[in-house]
Amino acid sequence: MKRNIIFATLLTAICLILSAITLSLSGCRSLAGLDIVNPRYALRGVVPHVAIALPLSQSAIDLDFNIEVDNPNPVGLRLDWLDFDLAVNDTPVLTSVRAEQGVRIPAHGIGDVRLRTRVGYENLKTLFRQVADMIQGNRATYAIHGNAYYQTPFGQMRFPLTLYSR
Repeated sequence: MKRNIIFATLLTAICLILSAITLSLSGCRSLAGLDIVNPRYALRGVVPHVAIALPLSQSAIDLDFNIEVDNPNPVGLRLDWLDFDLAVNDTPVLTSVRAEQGVRIPAHGIGDVRLRTRVGYENLKTLFRQVADMIQGNRATYAIHGNAYYQTPFGQMRFPLTLYSR
């Protein structure tokens, strides 16, 4: 009886190991031909929040960007973070900004990314004309250049990111 239990346990372990090997090999084979491409990006909206404070050195503008990410890939992706430079009306405003995300973009689907940046007083001084135009209701143009970092079945991948407001 004891011998049968040991034999059955051994056969079960061998079956489990063989099934795990079979599943992992078939999974690797299906991923082998997979070519992950850069998603498409669209800037859907920008909402500036002007915060004038006294002393003026405490003033800032928060910019909320709504970015649509269209994933053409057959696998879902997770946008871990963005690093980018921001220009307003062709004037560089922020450089080397890192924005954590953690947004899941479904396979062959669309995901919305909310990106908030803060333009501090030092940068506002160089943008006086653009800030005055925004306060008066005139529309500014925005440009974001950088990289998007995604978690994929192959590990982390970096893709270039370029967005312009309309």
